[in-house]
Amino acid sequence: MIQKSNSTVTVNISFLKNNLDTLSCYLDPGTKAMAVVKADAYGHGAVKVAVALEQKVHAFAVNAIQEGIELREGGITKPILVFEVPQEHLISQYKKHDLTATISAKEHFDWIPDGTSYHLNFNTGMARMGFNADEAGEIADLVKARPEIFCKGIYTHFATANDPGSDFVKKQHNAFKEVCRYFPDHLTTHIANTGGTVHYETEQFDMVRLGIGLYGYPSGDIAIEGLKPALSWHSSLVQINKIKEGESVSYGATWRAPADGFVGILPVGYEDGVKRRLSDRIRVRIKEQEHTVVGTVTMNYTFVYFGKDNYPRGTRVDLLYKGNDAYHWAKQLNTIPYEVLTSIDKRIPRAYIES
Repeated sequence: MIQKSNSTVTVNISFLKNNLDTLSCYLDPGTKAMAVVKADAYGHGAVKVAVALEQKVHAFAVNAIQEGIELREGGITKPILVFEVPQEHLISQYKKHDLTATISAKEHFDWIPDGTSYHLNFNTGMARMGFNADEAGEIADLVKARPEIFCKGIYTHFATANDPGSDFVKKQHNAFKEVCRYFPDHLTTHIANTGGTVHYETEQFDMVRLGIGLYGYPSGDIAIEGLKPALSWHSSLVQINKIKEGESVSYGATWRAPADGFVGILPVGYEDGVKRRLSDRIRVRIKEQEHTVVGTVTMNYTFVYFGKDNYPRGTRVDLLYKGNDAYHWAKQLNTIPYEVLTSIDKRIPRAYIES
């Protein structure tokens, strides 16, 4: 993959470790932590993140089998659970790379090869994938009928655990507890994500899956004290233009200069992850001074109004930083930090620091 040189994403490894330690304070005695590093660790770089956390977690989770293979090739030895529905043409790769599959439909039992390890996924209310809870007895019989493949665990996923106070969380918890009655006690059971771990005092079962919290964000709108966003993003000015009062910038002429001044051009746009809907909505930072993004964000460029200030070409411009992180962008976009983080182009170089 050819890297782009228009900006740099920096990931603070110390903050990742701090976030894991912060979330670990919410674990019940004996509960293990699984680090979710799907989508290239939410844009942070899956292999680097996994290497940093491997000694502090029990297992990792990814969405796609290719992501699991990447971790193995990167030297990760801890268990890796693959969430996606198994693809028949790739099914041999689970055993080859010591990856744990997810079985979520009866047909999977027909073609999962001998020697493959797996977890069962049950739907208790999320309705994304998985066996229905009332099928637990039947599925337990299918597990017994295929002893040559190895059932290692059972899991489900909360639908409404982002913030505290959801009765639906309790309903799902009780449904999952009923499902587990049909299976041996030695299987690893897990239900809680970041929100379920932090906001609810329900039983955590054997393991929790920590995702967005590892990267410094709550799963909903309730802040989690001690978390530190681990990712920052900066670019630099490639050109500075004079602008006169009343002149417009970019497509649609949606913004006009309130006074004579300067407009700086950043070589990043919606191709890179600066969403078009952020036009006229966000600020960037130059030498501790914040300035407004103006005009329509284009595919490759974003525009910043400096007023009377002026800066030389090549000046560093912070896009995501403390006080203006992915949570703040998400609010402007009416979305969640997950989408902001995973939208940053993977071709942008990732730099890793410890502080």
